[in-house]
Amino acid sequence: MGEILRTSAPILTPRRFLFIASIGNKGPYRSTRHSAGHILLDAVKPLLPVKIPFISPTKAGQPAFYQTWSSPSFMNESGPKLTRQLDGWLSSQRETFNQIVQIQRSGGSLQMFPVHEESSVSPGQTHPRGIDPRELKQFQPTLVILHDELEAPLGRLKVRRGGPQQASLRGHRGLISIMESLRGKGLLRPSPNQKKGDDAQLSIMRVGVGIGRPESRKPKHVADYVLSELSREELDAIRAAAGPTVDLLVEEFYREEELP
Repeated sequence: MGEILRTSAPILTPRRFLFIASIGNKGPYRSTRHSAGHILLDAVKPLLPVKIPFISPTKAGQPAFYQTWSSPSFMNESGPKLTRQLDGWLSSQRETFNQIVQIQRSGGSLQMFPVHEESSVSPGQTHPRGIDPRELKQFQPTLVILHDELEAPLGRLKVRRGGPQQASLRGHRGLISIMESLRGKGLLRPSPNQKKGDDAQLSIMRVGVGIGRPESRKPKHVADYVLSELSREELDAIRAAAGPTVDLLVEEFYREEELP
């Protein structure tokens, strides 16, 4: 697969595998405020191969370190399908991880998407950041959930980590459904079946994109607000958050320290 490029610039080692999921509503509600997470993921997807460019050694043409997925369920029923999809992904990514380790040991390197060479080399560098995954020692997965954030300014990102024991779900029914399903599967920390330092322990990163707030806090008014169609201005503001969101994902991709 070719030799690993060398440079005097520091190279960060890829550390984590990301399952990036958006939640919202389906069908006629796909372009409402409650589906802002879906809109955000649609804008994020074309940017990711530039920043996380490795191609999977086990799935031709697919990313090695991440998968994107949009929930096909209604918001309040997000949990079961997301958890099933995540569980299958964890199994397949362990195989990918093992293959990457074998490639390292044989002195090879991972292939990268061609766009990477043109788009992500910073001045003073001879190659992109983090092309050397040889120090990858553990399988460390992160579930990233993109969702709408009521009360936050339009397009503003709010990042929280972990489940409800680490940071409030703020009554978000989609997140509540997900956490209940993860708990039932034994994937939500703390779990008695997982020991501290277990390299397969799942981290959770919640990225909410602001959709503003209604004038009234009455339940009917809130429901009408979140199920209303996004205006052109709102769509543009949510899509503009894609760049900062990708920056967050890249930071997570290279993150070494243990967090919730």
